[in-house]
Amino acid sequence: MRGNGRRPSPVVDWGTIRHYAHYSLPVLRQWGAQVSSLREITTTDVEAVLETVTGHRAHALHSSLRSLFRALKRERVIFRDPARGVSVTYVASAPRRIPSDRLIGLIDRAPTAMAKAVVALTAIHALGPTEIARLQFTDLNRSKGRMTVRRNYGPDTLYLDELTTKLLANWLRERFERWPRSTNPHLFVTQQTSLDPTGPPLAKFTLRPLFLNLGIQPRQLRIDRILDEAHETADPVHLMRGFGISDTTAMKYVKAAHPHRFTKDPTRA
Repeated sequence: MRGNGRRPSPVVDWGTIRHYAHYSLPVLRQWGAQVSSLREITTTDVEAVLETVTGHRAHALHSSLRSLFRALKRERVIFRDPARGVSVTYVASAPRRIPSDRLIGLIDRAPTAMAKAVVALTAIHALGPTEIARLQFTDLNRSKGRMTVRRNYGPDTLYLDELTTKLLANWLRERFERWPRSTNPHLFVTQQTSLDPTGPPLAKFTLRPLFLNLGIQPRQLRIDRILDEAHETADPVHLMRGFGISDTTAMKYVKAAHPHRFTKDPTRA
């Protein structure tokens, strides 16, 4: 998948490979207890594991298995692709808000300075794991209360609230105390990445354990924040500019927040 096989192939970035591995490894371990080679896996086996998951997880697992078997067939490790022709139906449900009792004291319960800053950026500003991992020192301007976010379509300016600014300052103070000689340009680091001379960003899956003790997923917090903003405004353009989402996604949030505006009046013919 990195393009170093026997035949030329597109290079897949490490972040995507980690994403695929997160979903496919449990399935591979399951199959490993049943067969001695992936050549024995059939289309029926692939369909069976996909039937055990739904929604986003089914879509992600399907993509990871398709990519894996495609690469193995290209390298002639297997002779046929059992995932080819298998499809899943992905029904995107309407966004739902998190019950208020699950949000109370969320930042206070985060165990570390880094966790508190990450939770604030997720819950208050709806940043995703990839956006947080890409943040660099030069993106933060504490004196002006601004931060540049590197979105897929380009840089975007984020206006920070007082709490988030304070939590970021606490994290930076702790970071400099723990790794004063680190040259990694990224805002958030771990013990491994802080000392890596290549200055890599965090893998986005590194942030997930920060939320484990909180009993909530970062995606849920992001959805809740955007939906909260959608309740305040029915303007999809405002949501697109504020959170870096597409027009289709913005309209999904607006419809979820204001369903009455999109319900046809049966009395009108």
